[in-house]
Amino acid sequence: MSSGVSLVAITIIASNLLRIVSTIILTRVLSPADFGVAGLTGAILNILLMISDVGFGVYIIRHARGDDPHLLDIIWTVRLARGLALTLLLATCAGPLAQALDKPMLQVAIAVTALHFLIDGCSSLAPFTTIRQERLLMLSLLDIVSAVSQTVAGIALALLLHSYWAIILAGLVGTALKSLLSYLLFPGAGRRLAYDEQEVRDLWRFGRTIASAHTIQVLLSNVDKIALSRIFPLSLFGLYSLASNLSSAASGFTTLYPNRILLPAFARALRDEPANLARIYYASRRKLTLLYMVAMGGFISMGPAVVDLLYDPRYQAAATYLQLLALAPAIAMNNYAAREILIVVGRVQALLYANLVRLGWLLSAGSAGFLLFGPIGLVAAVGGIELPVQCYCWYELRRAGLLRMGEEALIIMALLLGMGFGLMGNVLYFMLKAP
Repeated sequence: MSSGVSLVAITIIASNLLRIVSTIILTRVLSPADFGVAGLTGAILNILLMISDVGFGVYIIRHARGDDPHLLDIIWTVRLARGLALTLLLATCAGPLAQALDKPMLQVAIAVTALHFLIDGCSSLAPFTTIRQERLLMLSLLDIVSAVSQTVAGIALALLLHSYWAIILAGLVGTALKSLLSYLLFPGAGRRLAYDEQEVRDLWRFGRTIASAHTIQVLLSNVDKIALSRIFPLSLFGLYSLASNLSSAASGFTTLYPNRILLPAFARALRDEPANLARIYYASRRKLTLLYMVAMGGFISMGPAVVDLLYDPRYQAAATYLQLLALAPAIAMNNYAAREILIVVGRVQALLYANLVRLGWLLSAGSAGFLLFGPIGLVAAVGGIELPVQCYCWYELRRAGLLRMGEEALIIMALLLGMGFGLMGNVLYFMLKAP
């Protein structure tokens, strides 16, 4: 497991370094409005992708026949059909959607962005089977190479075009290369068209709860962008998108680590040592989780220093957004670990219920925050969206006989400790910078 953690850590560090280098350069070549366009088209992509996701990867990882070529052919065919359908749907609706967002000039950009779905649908399923087999080296290489290609393409196109098209086209380049490499890097990754009605029904029975949960989750994670895109001019929305992008640097770890490391490890523990599942749940991730929470606490408190260090003065207002939004990926680390163990023990419905908790929070706290404090109140509610989910996860873990409150308290203390260190670091940074 330690080698897998190291590979995930290397992947995240490399991806985030590329993200930082890219944004440092792009913010000096492109305008905040360009980032606003890229953020809005990205939100639209994410909404459609998540709403239509029935958990292909999780289904393969936990299925008893997850390595069966015929089953993989069927899943690949369904996934390809979904990609084609989404591309046609978004390209057709690009005009009305741009009008609904009060951004008619973005029709062509939205239509071109739709190609992501088809390109991604053509990719192989090898990344999922590799996670199932806990062989992550080539998967990490795939992530890093595609990220490098997208970064280089984005910088080159930005220097050439000086517009948001650089970000959109670079995204297509990265997706295309990742799709190609998903075949070249993994022996036997080729698939062919296949269909079996019973297998598709089984996939849907498993995935409909996940699809419902993802529908709520994607609305929750993007409603701020959709709402603020109508309230803010593109230049101000660009600052928000930049802060959201920077805060999501940590989200890469909260997604990859639970999915690639914890999920298969928990599934193996349930098969081999079911009586020790609670101990393994905490012991297998204790050190890394505590380090992550300390780091995230520091990152939250040092938001102003981070923005000042990385970007030119046009982007300084993004610091407040960054501090508010970064709380969500900090708390999400623990919630996503709970999600994986609950899926393993058969409580798949907890994924849906957790998102209903998020929905209730956003409707209540988001509405109240917006009415009382304006857009910044909505942003604060989005940043705190994982807090009530943490309480719900504790409830579900207790029902499953897995909860250890001493371990949970230690995780919270690590976050608070990191915030304290971050406050001192932020003050020291501006003291040293002052003339």
